[in-house]
Amino acid sequence: MQKNYKLPAAIFATGILSFGGVVIETAMNVTFPQLMKLFNVSLSQIQWVTTAYLLVLTAMIPLSAFLKKRFSSKKLFISAVCFFLLGIIIDAAATNLILLILGRAFQGIGTGISLPLMFNIILEKAPANKLGLLMGLGNFVTATAPAFGPIYGGLLTDSWGWRMIFILMIPLILVALLVGCWSLDNQQPKKAIKFDFWGWLTTAATFAFLITAFNFLSTSLIDFIIYLLLAVVFFVIMLFHYRKTTTPILNWSSLKNLNFNLHLSSYFIGQFVVLGLSFLIPNLIQLAFHRSSLQAGIAMAPGALLGALLTPFGGSLLDHLGAKRPVISGISLQLIAVLLFAIFFNHLTIPSIAAIFALFAAGQSLSMPGIMTHGLQQLSLQLQADGNALLNTFQQFAGAAGTAIISTIVAASASSQNAGFHNGLIFTLILLFADLGLIWTAFKKSN
Repeated sequence: MQKNYKLPAAIFATGILSFGGVVIETAMNVTFPQLMKLFNVSLSQIQWVTTAYLLVLTAMIPLSAFLKKRFSSKKLFISAVCFFLLGIIIDAAATNLILLILGRAFQGIGTGISLPLMFNIILEKAPANKLGLLMGLGNFVTATAPAFGPIYGGLLTDSWGWRMIFILMIPLILVALLVGCWSLDNQQPKKAIKFDFWGWLTTAATFAFLITAFNFLSTSLIDFIIYLLLAVVFFVIMLFHYRKTTTPILNWSSLKNLNFNLHLSSYFIGQFVVLGLSFLIPNLIQLAFHRSSLQAGIAMAPGALLGALLTPFGGSLLDHLGAKRPVISGISLQLIAVLLFAIFFNHLTIPSIAAIFALFAAGQSLSMPGIMTHGLQQLSLQLQADGNALLNTFQQFAGAAGTAIISTIVAASASSQNAGFHNGLIFTLILLFADLGLIWTAFKKSN
């Protein structure tokens, strides 16, 4: 009977670190005005609190396939907890911007280890008839955390100060540590593999420069082009390196599978849209409706709650109905929600925004577990860890790109700020139409 509880407990323990990392990331966004005054820094400087976390996270995730083959799950998890706790303690006591950024970087290491570890545990240990349900539980982390973060950050910042964002995470992480030590196995991989340092360096640099480029998209076109060119250079170097090495840090051969590529593209668009809307909607409420950050977060609360409840349900539907119907239905609901935002833009109220965003969250909860699970099932067992690393890496890049591109579209509107918000919604609508076409093609090829 004990074994029946260990798998969900392991998912909970590893998921808490991933959830905490994303919640803090989105919670810190509402503290930026206060931190700019406290540390006497500009908006472009304070944004490095988020950018540094994303850069380290994106550098760590390609290591996940290697780490899985080299160390036991328990050792990886304990290492992740140590890095994450160290980062939280540094941030809770930070007296300047440098320390705040350093703490977020350590949290990026912890999340970068725990997020792929969670999905690798599910893929390895889940019974076939429960795979969808457990992948749904795993996707709960990335589906709900971006919407929960602004509520958490706004409430604590207004009531007890921004440091409580970190302090209140400590008991939760300690509980996760105890649960993880009990539930995770300490079985050491039988075969040690060589670490492909240059493969990791070029892969990490490619995605790091891409994220940095998008971070400059709305502020400096020259910097955007420079970092984009650097990303292209390292990408070319990476391709040459992977042609020669026999022990790649990330096995890109999974991209030879066209059906997996279609799922990967759909997963990228899904994450791009949800992070783009998580930026767009709270700012629309604050700047157009002149409400507080807490009120903006509360408007997204019904969607966050519904997403939390429906994500495991979406995974369970995958087990009983297959992937096609839940995924197609989910993306269609997201498309309808964004279409409603765009059509009734000039008549939106806080309650109507909350209701439409809840519809969007329901669609995301139905679609994302199925896209990820069915995409990985297109690969052989030997390539699934590498496919999982690619999905998680592109997920982080999609989040950074979604926020940067949507914010640039909003800022670029010459007529008015409200027109910019509407243009951002139209752009996400186009992406969701493309997403529906991609996933429809993927299922057609699967059949």
